Amino acid sequence: MKGCVYFVIILFHLSISSSSLEPNNGLSIDLIHRNSPLSPYYNPSMNQSNYIINAAFRSISRMRRFNFTPPQNKAAQTLAMENRGDYLMQIFVGIPPKKVIAIADTGSDLIWFQCSPCNDCYFQNFPFFDPLKSYTHHLIPCYRITCKYLFIHSCGNAAECVYGAEYDDNSSSRGILGTDTVSFNNTQFGRIVNYPNIVLGCGYHNTGNFKPTGEGVIGLGGGPLSLISQIGHQFGKAKFSYCLLPYNSKRTSQIKFGVDTQTNRRNLVTTPLVEKFPSTYYYLSLERISIDGKNLMPRANETVGNIVIDSGATLTTLQSNLFYKLKTAIIESIGKGHVPERYPPEPFELCYKRIENSMCLMMLSTTMGHSVLGNYQQVYFNVEYDLDKKTVSFAHSNCK
Repeated sequence: MKGCVYFVIILFHLSISSSSLEPNNGLSIDLIHRNSPLSPYYNPSMNQSNYIINAAFRSISRMRRFNFTPPQNKAAQTLAMENRGDYLMQIFVGIPPKKVIAIADTGSDLIWFQCSPCNDCYFQNFPFFDPLKSYTHHLIPCYRITCKYLFIHSCGNAAECVYGAEYDDNSSSRGILGTDTVSFNNTQFGRIVNYPNIVLGCGYHNTGNFKPTGEGVIGLGGGPLSLISQIGHQFGKAKFSYCLLPYNSKRTSQIKFGVDTQTNRRNLVTTPLVEKFPSTYYYLSLERISIDGKNLMPRANETVGNIVIDSGATLTTLQSNLFYKLKTAIIESIGKGHVPERYPPEPFELCYKRIENSMCLMMLSTTMGHSVLGNYQQVYFNVEYDLDKKTVSFAHSNCK
């Protein structure tokens, strides 16, 4: 049914055997928050305050990388910054398989990671994937339609497809498009499953503002090169879902492909996906925000497809007009007995002093083209994307 989706506005306390997959059985994979104690990048010295502030700045940076307008003189970006995502997926690439830990990202399409030999790559904590050691790796010619799906593409010296991406902070990635076998540990059945001929990018020139805590990106966007677009037909349905746990959880989150996960759930609500450029992003229509029964509305001409749901962004960012309505309503709701901090810690815009600590609104304002629903507001929701029906559905869940 269609209904209202309610998200909590949060104030935070600042201080191998293998087999091919049988159709329709579905695929379930662990998602690990990069700051979780289960993560290979866990840093026990980082407290909650450090994490939240860093996540806020990453969310702002990620918002600035989104390109919502068709390319004109300069091609639009095709990849998300690898250090902008929070949830990690473990995959195996090639035969024999090489383990790769990458960001699961609904804000990008292409599957890519750093490859060797590479003299122009950023440092990462694990060895690079070497396509020459995989006997199932094949280059894609630049005349194929697959190459032309990319906004930035060209022909290499041997007529291979060369992909490229550029970012506002002068970071960039450039490499060769190919196909290879990609494998996953299917936690639903406790075995490794293989997917042959998956399109992926081997990055050989990756410079700029990248971090060592990730080997690449698993694109889950709506474009033709994303993982769900490439494997959805094997399940008979282009559908995936996830249920995200908070960063300090001792359990892993799950992402599922080709499985109906919303059956018989209470308080299930479904909202249409809106088709807009680029097809990578999942656009929804934010109709209102309610505070103590008071409805806050976006501008009348900014209601259809005005928010992107994005697993790679941590915090939700709202268009400034709506954000400041929300800020005012929260201040009025809390009451005159509690005065907001005059100089809240950056980049937050609404905080209250509580003894020695601060309580801050876990949303940010933006003047960019769209609002973004980040993963912090998606925690403990089962979120299901049905690309055949073009809908996204939400249901509260304990993620078990």
